[in-house]
Order: sequence, then C-alpha cells, then structure tokens
Amino acid sequence: MKSYSASMFVSLLTTDQQQQTPLQQRINFDDYSESSRDIAEVEPEPNATTIIVNNPSNSSGKPILGEEDTRETWSNNCDYLITTLGGLIGLGSLYRFPYLAFQNGGAAFVIPYVLICVLCGIPLLMMETALGQFSRKGPVGCWEFAPAMRGIGIASVTISFFGALYYVMIMVWGGLYLYHSFASIGCRLPWSDEVGDDALQMNTTTSIISSVERFWNTSIINVSDDFDGLSTFHWPSVVGLVVMWTIIYLCLWKGIKLTSRVAIFTALFPYLPMIALFIRGMTLDGAWSGLKYYLVPNGQALLNKKAWIQAAGHVLWAYGIGWGIIPALSSYNRPDYNFYRDIAVTGTTSILTNVFSGFVVFPVLGFMSHKANVSIEQVVSSGPGLAFIVYPKAISLMPLPHFWAITFFFMIFLLGIDSQFVTCESVLTATLDKLDQWYERSPKRRKIRRELVVAVYVLISFSFGLLMTTRAGFYIFNIFDGYICGALPLLIICIAQLTTVLFAYRTTFKSWFQKCPPPQWPGQTFITHISEVLKRRLTHIWLCWIIVVPIWLFSMLAIAFRTVSLISSAEYRYLFYLLPP
Repeated sequence: MKSYSASMFVSLLTTDQQQQTPLQQRINFDDYSESSRDIAEVEPEPNATTIIVNNPSNSSGKPILGEEDTRETWSNNCDYLITTLGGLIGLGSLYRFPYLAFQNGGAAFVIPYVLICVLCGIPLLMMETALGQFSRKGPVGCWEFAPAMRGIGIASVTISFFGALYYVMIMVWGGLYLYHSFASIGCRLPWSDEVGDDALQMNTTTSIISSVERFWNTSIINVSDDFDGLSTFHWPSVVGLVVMWTIIYLCLWKGIKLTSRVAIFTALFPYLPMIALFIRGMTLDGAWSGLKYYLVPNGQALLNKKAWIQAAGHVLWAYGIGWGIIPALSSYNRPDYNFYRDIAVTGTTSILTNVFSGFVVFPVLGFMSHKANVSIEQVVSSGPGLAFIVYPKAISLMPLPHFWAITFFFMIFLLGIDSQFVTCESVLTATLDKLDQWYERSPKRRKIRRELVVAVYVLISFSFGLLMTTRAGFYIFNIFDGYICGALPLLIICIAQLTTVLFAYRTTFKSWFQKCPPPQWPGQTFITHISEVLKRRLTHIWLCWIIVVPIWLFSMLAIAFRTVSLISSAEYRYLFYLLPP
C-alpha cells in the first residue's frame, strides 16, 4: 500500500484558516485518490477551504512539520502510549468497576462489559484517535470539518470539567486514608477490627456494619443525614482538596512533556499493590465464594437491562470516549503516526485491568460474607464507597498492614493523578486551541502563558469542588456519579460523533438533500484515510461503525431512558428533599 506524507491527510480536513481555489483542492484530492480507484470521484465544494502543510521528510522517513505548525508534539511514541494508558487505566478500573460489578451481579456485568469493549469500545476509540491526530486539534477543533457540530466538542469538554471534580474527590479520600495510615504507625490501623462486630437490622435487610465501614462514614466523608450538611465543611477534606489541586497544577503547568514523564511511573507502579492484594485475598477463608459470585453468571441477572446500560457507560468511561480525552492526547501526534499498536495495547490492557480489579475485591467480599455468615450481597451496601471499604479491610488482614496501607493509598493517589492528567488536558487543550485562534485573528494581542491558563482553570475547579467537601458532599458526589458522568450523556455524545463522521466527514449535511446517495460515503472516506495511515485494511472497524455500534448506541440509549430513576444514598432519596413537605 502506498504511503503518503502528513500534509496530505491534514489537507483533507477542511478548516477556516486559509482560502484555496477549487482547482487547488481538486489537485490535492487527486494525489490521494491515485491508490483508491474504487472510490468514486468527489466534486469539491466551491467554498471549501484547506490547510496545506508542506512537510519534507528527513533521512529517517519521518515528516517534518511545517514552520506554521507550532503545536507541541510528543517527544517519542512511548510517551503518548504511556500517558494514554495511565489516564484511561486509572481510578475507573480500580474504583468504579468493582462496585458496578457488585451492584449488578458480578459476572452478569463482566460479560456485557467485555463484549461491548471489543465490538464497540475499541472502534470508537480508533475514531476519536484519528479525529484528533488528523486535525491536530483538541476536542472542539477536531470538528472543524463540520462547523455546525462543534457542540459535540463543547459537550465533551463540559463532561471532562465536571469529571475532574469527581475524580479529585476520590484522590482526597485516598489521601485521608494515607494520612491515617501514617498517623497510626505503632498501633493498630483505625479500621482494623474484626468483620461483623455489629449487626444492624434495617427493615427486612440485614446490613453488616464493620469497623472499616464506620470509619469511612464518620472519619473520611463524615456524611450528614441530609442536604442540610451543605452549610458545614469537613475540614480535612478541604485541606486534602487544596493539596491535590496544587499537585495537579505542578504536573500540568509545563505541558504534555512533563506530564508524560510523570505518567511513566504513575501508570506502572499501581500493578504491584494490586497483585499483592490479589495474592492475599486468595488465601482468605471464603475467597472462592466471592470469586464464584464474580465469575459464574446468573441467567436472570444477565438479562437485567440495568447491567447492560451500566456496562455500556463504564466502557465509555474506561476508554475516555465522549470525554474529549482521546482527541486531546492524539492531537499532539504527528498526522502520519501509526497508532494501531497503541489502540491494540490500550484496548486490551484496559479490559484486563478492569477484570483483574474484580479478582482483588471479590475474594475479600467472600471472606467478609463467610465471617459474618450472610450472603455476599448483604456484606456491605453497594455504591461508590465500596472500594474504600473492601480494599482497606483486605489490607488490615495482611502482614505488615501499615506498609501495605501506605503503599495502596499511595497507589490510589498515583492512579488519580493519571486520570486527572488526561481529564484536565481535555479542558486545557480545548481552551488553548481557542486562545490560539484568538491570537491569529489579532496578532498584536499579548499571548497568555499556559501557566496562567492552568492556574485559572485549577482555581475555578477548586471553587466548584468545595461543594463536595461539605458534610453533604457525598450526596453531590452521587449526583455526579449517577447523572453528569453517567451513561446517558456519554451515549448521546457518541451518537452525535458517529453520525457526524459517517454523514458529514469532508462534506455537509446539506449535500444529502442535493444528491442522495452521495457519490462517496463520507464515513468510507474517513476509514480509507485511517487505513492509509495504519497501512492495513480496517474492514472489521468499518462494519462495526455502520452496523454494530449504531445498533448498540441506540439500544443502550433507549434502555437508559426507560431505566432512568432517582438516585438514592442508603435510605435517603433525593426526591424527598426536593419536594415540599
């Protein structure tokens, strides 16, 4: 298959930065279509514009970006891969996946998750990567080929902004556990009592309240009975929030090259504590009952619509699809970079890491149910705090518990930093791209330094995040988890993305009224461009885009609308607070 320079792929994306005549456009496209004789000719639109980047090649065959392209690029291919891995395989794998699996019947959640990852998650991951790389723009600018659809990027950036507020609170809670682990050196861990000390009868459900659950509710989140707690700060959480956003600023202010250096350590180290916890969990009494719940599917639970919709949401969460993260990171690649290996490694590693996190959690749940002599569903209440109950309990049962507690919660911090890197970078890349356009229109304006932009972003995020440091902050956190960062908004964004690529890539929606069907399917043009860059046929990806992914997205969206319900926390239902007495 013939290779093409970076300028050819960049010139195929329409933007509004440089005017060009129809004849010049035709010459550029004819150069590309020499090796694609099976593709029908596409008549250029009279008002279309293109960017021409004349990129000579050096002796190694790598194209040199033109002087007008001043965008920062990754120092090497490994930096991009490690940063992407660290960002996507973060707290979502260790923190969110286990409690969703526990909530939806273990294997009844894992099976749909793996299927959706392979058939839908990876094809969408490839689409977003190509959009960012070919355009060399962030989550908003990558849609310049369809200006009417830039709202997709704005929605993605909004999700990332609120997602960063959500992620940082998990880091704060991990930091509080880390503080207590250091403070208790020389005596027992403050959550290390035996499981099943107390049993509390609530209506007809028996809830086993262990010391670790009490410690979580009183010392870490200090949750109030209702939203009246919004008027009272939990000051340890406030201090933790200040510390976390300060660290995030220091890691982001110099750009992707500093971020990639930090990610090399933060992405790889967390696997060591996870393996140690898995080995310890497998030696506990009752561990196999927990694994059975995790690995053996219940037929009735497998047909539960809620399990499928939450699996779909977590796939989009785990791959960062719809968040604007992938276009932001890939926009720093060279336009001709072969990202096939990165997609394969990232997609596979994400699946394995999420599934492996269940092997760490469920043996401990089996042990706790064995000790308390109750079913596994009654051991703890499911919810976002599950990981901060089960993991600390497992640590308290290990030799040298303080060492493992410090190691584990330091790992939580590293995973959170990774996730924050890429989530914040989505917002920052979109903001900096917009500022660059502003400077180009008015060159005399003084350019705002990245350090100041990052500082303003961190200050705004910290101010919003203070709501979650109140005694009612956990209720706000649940709203973020259930609605703002949930499956429904991500599914809508993905449907808009796929529709735009399939029907408006290098063309307009208006052209479908002029000639239907068009001489060339826009989505087929896009997959051809990707095939040329990756130097391989992608028939399976194309089939997923036009058949599997649309069916899945619209089916999940329908299920999401039918199953949407009011969220609750323990015995507290949010509707009761909103309605007058």
